[in-house]
Amino acid sequence: MKLTIEARPPKGDVVTIRFALQDQRGKLTPTVPEAEFSGKANALLFLRHEKVMVVGLGERAKLDPARLRNAAGTATMALKKIGRTNVAISLEDWPQFADAALEGVLLADYRYEEFKEKKSESLQSVHVQVLPEDLADVKKRCERARIVARATNFCRNVGNQPGNLLYPEELARIAQEVGKERGLEVAIFDERKLKTGKFGGILAVGGGSARGPRMIVIEHRQGKKGGAPLVFVGKAVTFDSGGISIKPAANMEEMIFDKCGGMAVLGAMAAVAELKLKRNVVGIIAAAENLPSATAYRPGDIVTAYDGKHIEIINTDAEGRVVLADAIAYARKNCRAGAIIDLATLTGACGIALGEYAAGLWTNGDAIRQSVMDASERTGERLWPMPLFSEYEAQIRSDVALIKNTGGRLGGACTGAAFLKTFAEDTPWAHLDIAYTSHREKDQPHLARGANGFGVRMLVDLAERWE
Repeated sequence: MKLTIEARPPKGDVVTIRFALQDQRGKLTPTVPEAEFSGKANALLFLRHEKVMVVGLGERAKLDPARLRNAAGTATMALKKIGRTNVAISLEDWPQFADAALEGVLLADYRYEEFKEKKSESLQSVHVQVLPEDLADVKKRCERARIVARATNFCRNVGNQPGNLLYPEELARIAQEVGKERGLEVAIFDERKLKTGKFGGILAVGGGSARGPRMIVIEHRQGKKGGAPLVFVGKAVTFDSGGISIKPAANMEEMIFDKCGGMAVLGAMAAVAELKLKRNVVGIIAAAENLPSATAYRPGDIVTAYDGKHIEIINTDAEGRVVLADAIAYARKNCRAGAIIDLATLTGACGIALGEYAAGLWTNGDAIRQSVMDASERTGERLWPMPLFSEYEAQIRSDVALIKNTGGRLGGACTGAAFLKTFAEDTPWAHLDIAYTSHREKDQPHLARGANGFGVRMLVDLAERWE
């Protein structure tokens, strides 16, 4: 796909995407009735003879980068459906949103069709049009947007892979390729190293599969020498059957998306490296396949995590927190993290609370909560702060170990977060439960179905601004 950024109109058979606020609807030429184009967010009007796609932005007071991102994506998806693959984005009035608009176009261009016989056509060219005085700034914004969107789509592509093709060892190989291409240091903990290091959580969850677990550590050390890194930790259960506490058969195929937290970390680290951020950032991916077998871990087992804490297993389907226990403890002890951000498709309970419209956020401090919420606002990856009352910790206290891996249905997302907080200890820590925001069953107006890369943009933004 060819990208050009110029202060002049595009040449050739190109459709230009123009944005219109709701209060600008009456200024359209030619005039159209409100029933044909309302100007509301993502409303579309295709002026075929003028080769213009007008997309609504809604109310002026609600305008933000997410509006531009979604609008540009909606217009792009609509144009691709009618075979228009050369597009321009008119941003003379919106240079401050150039990066968001380009992200929307590039994210909308992605569709997972690796095994489809008939594939949809990708965009051939994208032209960004701005005023001459904005050209230099917009070029910088668009270069960053291109890198972040490409990393997000890469994350989506790996996230969409089926469990028979994407398993812990294969994920480790992909991570090594990413590291080699982008100058990242990648260390792989295979089964032997996990056993030697006493990573009891990851080994327990992966013990039921013939495909052994892996822990993947990706390091970008471009900040102050010896400075405490910002550490991203991702759950990557490449397929989750629930183990011995097996899930219902209905919709179990969606459990290929139980790796999306880890994929967000992988995508973010790829972008951090390509952006050459002067920061110390580490990504840790805890990868396992949770299957029932004669060697699977069982309800009633006692598992010893990497830092020596003992976990009573109540339900083998509460496996994400068990693998993350090892990874978070490693981030705290070995990486000496300045802060830890974990992402996980952890609980169905979070979806019951928030739907698919926001991920839950739990933290152990006000400062890190504000930093993560600010990144969420800037990137349009919506979060909602959730509580960590002491009662949730009491709910998962074990009679036979330090902690148990589930406290029952009531407050399930909050007890899951309380479990993870135990392993972060006093290190500034935030947990993002992305179970219902990481993928979609159906196409959205601006994004194709499947993994959507939730978290990549937010993590990159956090890394850029981290001090």
